[in-house]
Amino acid sequence: MLPTPRRPRLHVDTDEARADAASSTPFSRGAQDKFSHFHTSVFRSNQLEIQVHSSTVRSSHKHTYEPSKTLPVFGDHDKVEGAVLLDPQLSVTPGRLLVTFEGAFVYLSPDVLEDADETSAGRASRDKYRHLFFASTVSFQTGDGGSPRASMSLREAITNSVRSKRTVSPPETPVTARPHLPFSFEIPRPGRQGEELPPTCCNVSLGVVGVRGRSCVERAEVEYKIVTVWEGVDSDDRARLDAPIIYQPDTDFQSLDGLYLEPESWLEIPLRSDRPIPFKCAITLPDPPTFPRSGYIPFFVVFTTKPRSPTLAREIAADATIAISLLRQVTVLSRPSPLYSPNVAYSSASSDDSDAPPMTTKRRLLRRRGKSSPSLVSDLKSGSRLYNAAPLNKPLPPIPHGVSDTRSLQTDVCIGFPKRPRNPSTSHHRHPSLEEHSSLPDGLYKGKLRLEKTMLPSIDWAGLGVKYFIEVSVLFGQDELRARIPVRIF
Repeated sequence: MLPTPRRPRLHVDTDEARADAASSTPFSRGAQDKFSHFHTSVFRSNQLEIQVHSSTVRSSHKHTYEPSKTLPVFGDHDKVEGAVLLDPQLSVTPGRLLVTFEGAFVYLSPDVLEDADETSAGRASRDKYRHLFFASTVSFQTGDGGSPRASMSLREAITNSVRSKRTVSPPETPVTARPHLPFSFEIPRPGRQGEELPPTCCNVSLGVVGVRGRSCVERAEVEYKIVTVWEGVDSDDRARLDAPIIYQPDTDFQSLDGLYLEPESWLEIPLRSDRPIPFKCAITLPDPPTFPRSGYIPFFVVFTTKPRSPTLAREIAADATIAISLLRQVTVLSRPSPLYSPNVAYSSASSDDSDAPPMTTKRRLLRRRGKSSPSLVSDLKSGSRLYNAAPLNKPLPPIPHGVSDTRSLQTDVCIGFPKRPRNPSTSHHRHPSLEEHSSLPDGLYKGKLRLEKTMLPSIDWAGLGVKYFIEVSVLFGQDELRARIPVRIF
């Protein structure tokens, strides 16, 4: 009889383990055990290093000429956590380190800001626009409060220099540990009903603009990044490093098979004309009009003659022109509300306002308050003087500077109504009555608009808006019926 094999035992000698741990080199990411994430994405430069901890990473290929990068991914219930490692020389130099978590919308289009001034800044803003719709900042101080060389005397400086020359350095000098500055940011929450932080996305499309039909490139992108900036106090030294991240909110499960099922309810919207005409048209869309970017938008367009005229119905069904377009409207305000930047530690005002003396700032503030609410400063001389000098019929304040662009993404055109509506079949296959048959429309056009996964979703957040509309037009002779219906794309 063969002896049973003995199972191996796992034995750990605590004394030997402690001795090995004491003799081993310490791990450079000492504070990583505080984070409950599985992945650490590292972004390095000559003087800075950013470590971003996340539970998920994704390979991102933003441009065709750039290699793919592995970026951290965060959801709407996560925290953006990590740490910044400074160069030892920067850590002992007096200065300030700013770590900012920001979200921006980049829009590049040849039709944006056509009326801008013909200056270098105007041309740059007309070609490319970057709107910062969210920013949260934490700051760290580096070095001592004052310069160490300025605080010591000349004799001490000479003595230290001579002493350092006489000192013989050992063959193995321990490397100075890089300071570890942790950061943690909350994902911003919506401040009002209907708001939703837009996900990371990038849409690049080609088109033709102008009378000559020149080709153009349109780029619309929502990006998030961690920006670290170190600024010296006694000098103009500056170091910057960006760490892009991906924000993907948790959405409900969407089955691919369910995208092709017929909607349970439909909504009929009538089309309107400028004058009374002997026929009516309507478009039918799913209710509610909310569609995923990976699906499509089904629709029905019908018409009915009023009063009933078979001759007119045949002419409309043969010669009417039906056009269904998907419109996208991008609206960006240049000054986002400070409500959505709760943790910003520095002011974004211009240098003219920041360098002005207190009295000038007070007068400027008083002048602004006098224009908006003169009753609050009527007891002050400057406020009352401005209020009395202002005309009664003064113009409205200027519209905030920004971007407003409406573009047709795709259009479906059909000549005539190719189908005749029919009553839905019942379980008993009963023939429809004459009244049911006469109540049906005279013509029907059925179609769908395909969407793309790379297109921008509907956005409504802090001065940034991306809206979609279904615009339908039915043209017959000199008469045209139109309607524009807002839809939501996620």
